Amino acid sequence: MKISTSMLFDRATERMSTIQNRLATTQAQMAETKQVLSPSDAPDQAAAIQRLHGEIDRQDSHIQALKVAMQRFSAEETALKSSSDILTRVKELGLQAGNDTLSPEDRKAVGVELKALRQQLVSLGNSRDDSGNYLFSGTRVKTPAFSEDTDGVVTYHGDQTQTQIPAGVERVVQFTRAGTDVFSRVVRQDGQSVGFFDALDHMIKAVDNSDTQGIQQGISDASQMSSNLDLALAHTGSDQKVVQSQLDVLNETTLRLKSSLSQVEDLDYASAVTKMNKEMMALQAAMGSFSKISSLSLFEYIK
Repeated sequence: MKISTSMLFDRATERMSTIQNRLATTQAQMAETKQVLSPSDAPDQAAAIQRLHGEIDRQDSHIQALKVAMQRFSAEETALKSSSDILTRVKELGLQAGNDTLSPEDRKAVGVELKALRQQLVSLGNSRDDSGNYLFSGTRVKTPAFSEDTDGVVTYHGDQTQTQIPAGVERVVQFTRAGTDVFSRVVRQDGQSVGFFDALDHMIKAVDNSDTQGIQQGISDASQMSSNLDLALAHTGSDQKVVQSQLDVLNETTLRLKSSLSQVEDLDYASAVTKMNKEMMALQAAMGSFSKISSLSLFEYIK
């Protein structure tokens, strides 16, 4: 094998270049705190990292959707609880108005409070979530659920469409609710179906006119309305439990995925520092050797 001065220079230069490249890679890894800087460095590892990132993004998307649902359910719960409390007061006033000891003037005073409570219920029927969407308009979330015309007649402007969102394996929860399912019609003993706010108007009129039979019907209607609201409230609470359970599962899954990702992606900083120091020492040694070699001719080197 022929040995030349140029071969010695080439080998020394190649060794320094190799060590410098390794050192530069280690320094870049430390700057990024990542094991893999480009897919070509470790194709299999890069593929695993990409897959885990995609799965985490998918889980995060589900989590955000369910958090929006939880915010909506919370707003619904607040509106329904307030409505239920108002109906409790309506029934109390109905019983008070039905007392034979009250004068017509006393009943008119009761009617004034009933009218105020009715207006509160209309307002609660037009409650919105944190995004400004109406809670009880079905899918017409930008349209107020209820409006009142000049004659005091309340009309529903939403739709009956119900949308659902996934909440676990083969589990869905209702995301939108129709106002007529919450502030639902009452069905009287004679089979007559009367709208929620129409029934309230009948009760108020009966109180104002000291119509004892109408007052008793109003109390019965209010009891049925209250039961319907309580049922809607129970559905909302049940949906919240389902969604919260799924959120817990998704959060646990995301944590596990992030732990797996950290193992294949994140850099062991302590090991990297040790490796960098070794590579710097190797580079210094190679540079020292090259300096000595470059000052010698081949024949002097052989001596």
